[in-house]
Amino acid sequence: MDIAVERSYPTPIANSPLLPLLLISLATQRNAPKEATHIRDEYDYIVVGGGSAGSVVANRLSEEPCVTVLLLEAGATKPPLLNDIPSLGRYFWNTDIDWQFKTVPQKHAAFFLTDKQVIWPSGKGLGGSSLLNAMLYVRGNHEDYDNWEAQGAKGWGYKDVFPYFLKLEDNRNLDYLANGYHAAGGPITAEKPGYEGEIKNPIREAAQQMGYEILDSNAARQTGFYDLQGSIRNGQRCSTAKAYLVPAENRTNLDIVGGAWARKVLFDGTKAVGVQFDYQNSTYEIKAHREVIMSAGTTNSAQLLMLSGIGPKDHLEQFDVKSQLLQTFQLVTIFKTTAVSRCLSH
Repeated sequence: MDIAVERSYPTPIANSPLLPLLLISLATQRNAPKEATHIRDEYDYIVVGGGSAGSVVANRLSEEPCVTVLLLEAGATKPPLLNDIPSLGRYFWNTDIDWQFKTVPQKHAAFFLTDKQVIWPSGKGLGGSSLLNAMLYVRGNHEDYDNWEAQGAKGWGYKDVFPYFLKLEDNRNLDYLANGYHAAGGPITAEKPGYEGEIKNPIREAAQQMGYEILDSNAARQTGFYDLQGSIRNGQRCSTAKAYLVPAENRTNLDIVGGAWARKVLFDGTKAVGVQFDYQNSTYEIKAHREVIMSAGTTNSAQLLMLSGIGPKDHLEQFDVKSQLLQTFQLVTIFKTTAVSRCLSH
């Protein structure tokens, strides 16, 4: 087979004589979980979207063996093997694992782009945009989290979120583990890339000559220069699907369904009670005994809510969508628990 004609593979290396050996090597690694062979009529939780957040939510909920979880993903369950190569991420933009969004035509930018539209890559498949991103492992500045807390988001200060950074991390570089800001054994692997550009050392030397520190970007200070780590495992992309769903694939209470196109959230009054979705040429209406969790990304979550009747009333009426609410309101809810809930009776 001429792999160059396969849209899933980047054309720059598609006809390389080394490609078959590379694919064999990558095939020995698991980059996606097994898919469910049966869909139940009802679950405790339905998670819509198996991206960077949905993968984590499905994993954590299904840790409790007494609850059932359905994870729905519109994209494919398994990405192309070459997607595991860190440097090839951008070659998968505008492919089947990208939603291929574009912005509306811009007034003050994108003058030399077609129709003045900017591409907006967004991962489509288990792992979401962790299939397409640059994998940079950077937590952000401490002050940003503290500012959130100062503005009322209690529990989101840096001291509060820091333990969770440690919990998710499996740092493979021993020199990083020594400073107290990193941990090993978590689901997301962090390590330095296996190659360095020739320009790196001259830039490092120039920075030091100018008095800048060479720092760990995830430690005490962020002003300076630093060697970046990535969400990379043994030289391969570590997507959230690989990190959270592959280890959970054999749980009998977790069903993972790829290629499931959610049409709308089902309501009983103003309570979400299930999801309608298309899968393998059939339409399903599956009930959620406890919760429906929207995790389809910033664009698709909003779209699905509007298709379900949740959104600006005048906009819904424009497209003949029945509104589920009779009045406009805005609600932000922040939950804080001391432990994951144990098995409760239904």
